[in-house]
Amino acid sequence: SFGAEFSIAYTYEGLTIRGDYGYTNARFRKYNDGVADYAGNRLPYAPENTISLTASYSWNISNNTLKQVVLSADWRASGAIYWNEANTLHQPLYSTLGAQLMIRLRDIDITLWGRNLTNTNYDVFYFKSVGKEFFSKGAPIHGGIRLNINL
Repeated sequence: SFGAEFSIAYTYEGLTIRGDYGYTNARFRKYNDGVADYAGNRLPYAPENTISLTASYSWNISNNTLKQVVLSADWRASGAIYWNEANTLHQPLYSTLGAQLMIRLRDIDITLWGRNLTNTNYDVFYFKSVGKEFFSKGAPIHGGIRLNINL
């Protein structure tokens, strides 16, 4: 196995941008289970690429009630991910988008957030049990409101 990770970040006044990339080449050197030879195949569950890009902008506001507004967005990608030693099952590279808006008041933070805004259909896990194969799907588009009270 070998790989590399790279990160870069930029900040200027209220703007922050960050990018991350990881590459993994994880393969069997020797692996024969007595039925098949898997030498050279990719290891299951090890994503070949992981990528993320996030950007946020903060507005600091000076009044008695409203303190700060932060708008951010992110893009994340992962894949290909092989699910078995034969490399016959895999999840190709997929990506998702997310965003959030945070409003910071004097004693309360209100955050509106959303994940997988493109409603990407992808698998996050695979297993075989009692001769049956199962895939766990990634979460569809979802969002919410988070409320933090600062005491």
